[in-house]
Amino acid sequence: MALVVTVDHVNDGDKDSELMEQVTASTKVDFLILDAGYDQLKNYEAARNVKAQAIIPINLRNEKAPPADLTSNGTPCCSMGFSMTNWRADGDYINFRCPHATGKLDCPLGMAACLTSNYGMVVKLDSKSDLRRYSSPHRASKHWNELYNERTSVERCNSRMKTYLTADDLHVWGNRKVTTHQYLNAIVLLASALAMARKSNNTAA
Repeated sequence: MALVVTVDHVNDGDKDSELMEQVTASTKVDFLILDAGYDQLKNYEAARNVKAQAIIPINLRNEKAPPADLTSNGTPCCSMGFSMTNWRADGDYINFRCPHATGKLDCPLGMAACLTSNYGMVVKLDSKSDLRRYSSPHRASKHWNELYNERTSVERCNSRMKTYLTADDLHVWGNRKVTTHQYLNAIVLLASALAMARKSNNTAA
């Protein structure tokens, strides 16, 4: 667990790399899941520096037009303008195939629009070339969405700390005192979760 309390004028995104380093100092982490407010290149770079993949939605409010022949989520488009099919990841490379060849749609030109091969056109993107745009797993994939949906557990923790553990109604002042108070709240929350899990396991047994 890692926790940082910031003052009003400090952007949460500026503390993200510090939290990543704390979390990964003693634990192997494959994915770091954050909301769209952290959609900044420096946060993707910080995740890669600790050998993890950042799972962050594109913040469309700050989004510029994507590069030519790409959708905003990093999916390449074929010569007919259709989004290609995410096929597999190969190390830092993400492979995409012709959507007609994979049965995702019925292209008016069939396979003739790209290649004569039944396998269809293949595009390989190097995720290192744009850490923000490209993700492994790919942004539009089922796996990416499943990972991001796990973030709801963090929102539940935040809600419980604010609603039941007075995080929104503090009676102490100063960053150090507030930080200590929040750590105590987090310890209570974790202890409660462990107790509930143990009770559930004993009941099941």
